[in-house]
Amino acid sequence: MHCPLPRDLIVRIRALVLSLFVALALTGTTGLVAAPAAEAGTSAEARLLQKINNARARHGLPTLRERASLSDYARRHSAKMSRQRTLFHTSDFSVICCWSSISENVGYAGSVRSVHRAFMRSPGHRANILDRGKRAVGVGIVRRHGQIWVTEIFRRPR
Repeated sequence: MHCPLPRDLIVRIRALVLSLFVALALTGTTGLVAAPAAEAGTSAEARLLQKINNARARHGLPTLRERASLSDYARRHSAKMSRQRTLFHTSDFSVICCWSSISENVGYAGSVRSVHRAFMRSPGHRANILDRGKRAVGVGIVRRHGQIWVTEIFRRPR
């Protein structure tokens, strides 16, 4: 049985959808990117954090605590890199709160395993992961064009 929607409800739904598209366009976000980024922001980030902490444990170092504010910042940075299709470091760490020492790894690869291996094979990236003084981390991953774009931020609090 077919039951048509009232015309005023259809008009309100269309207005809501149009408002959503306008808001997304103004922020530079599209619905097509948001879903993969959200997926990447859960399981892939958790896997990478586990790999970081496993590497630290193998070297007798304490695990790093994930901080949501750092991960949110890292995710936004990864999204910027993926949109521009180029790697670059954060230019101003003053926008990140409450640190006495901070470092960052950025990269892209086809998988979490590949990017972590690349970081561990690079002396500078490896030093960031194994820095004895760091206590907190933020991991941000965005998936775009078959690649994951990664930002890891390591922090020693004040």
